[in-house]
Formats: sequence, C-alpha cells, structure tokens
Amino acid sequence: MKSVFYITFLFSVSAMIACSNPAVVTEEKIDMPDVLWAQKTQVDFPFEITDSKASYKLFYQVRYNNDYPYYNLWVNRILLDENGNMISKKLQGMDLFNAGSGEPYGAGFGNFFDYKILSDSMQHFPKNGKYILRIEQNMRIDTLQGISSVGIQIEKNIK
Repeated sequence: MKSVFYITFLFSVSAMIACSNPAVVTEEKIDMPDVLWAQKTQVDFPFEITDSKASYKLFYQVRYNNDYPYYNLWVNRILLDENGNMISKKLQGMDLFNAGSGEPYGAGFGNFFDYKILSDSMQHFPKNGKYILRIEQNMRIDTLQGISSVGIQIEKNIK
C-alpha cells in the first residue's frame, strides 16, 4: 500500500514540474456568478513586470458553454499602471464557435469549453512595476449568458 502511495506521489510531483512554464508571468481566471457576464462588470487582473526590456504574449482564457448565444465575443482590453492610469485600450474580437459549422473552439468536457486566445504577441511595458489588465465585455447586449469564467495568461517571450 505504501508503494502505491509513493508512486502516485512521485507521478503527481513530476507532472506538476513538467507542466510549469518559467515564461509565465501570471495566469488567473475569475468565475462569473450564475454563468452571466454583465457589461458593467469589469474583470481586473493585477500582475507585476520585472523585465520591461522584454516583450510579452498576452492571452485571453474563456470558459463558456452552449448557452452562449453568439459565435464571437468582443472585449475591451485596458492596460493600467499601478496608479490606475490608462496605458492602452484595445477593442478585440474573438471567435468562440466556428461561424459555418457552429462547432465550439477549445477543449471541452460536457457542455463547457475552455479556449485560450492570443491577444498580443509583442506587448511591451514602459517600466518595471505593477500593472492591471482589465477586461470588459463589449457585446451589444447588457448581460451575456454562457460565460462561466474569464482569465488571462501573460508569458515572457524567451529568445
């Protein structure tokens, strides 16, 4: 019995080590209450940059289900400095379902799908320090159904 526990423990630890990515600066997801995303709900992700000379990849991470009524999602991405001053604002659209076939993008289990979408592959930050990446849904409806979580991942571009 001890050997089974020991083997399981070693396998779990090695899997965690293998999956860790040293380029990842931050990765965070925020759940949407009742699988609804109101237009007035801003989702803030604080993070810190320690190498402003590097470039970074920014990703959106969206978990959604078949109740989502559209094939695409439009968001405002707002980058704020540590004092809350806006550095940049960008309107971006992403497809969650194939417009022709209706097939969802991303990996799924049951009715839910997780999709990681590249937002920017060469983001630069003006200086080292703390930042906030704010995401707002920008669809033509006040409250979107079918969005269960929204997240970001920021990776340092390694040469």
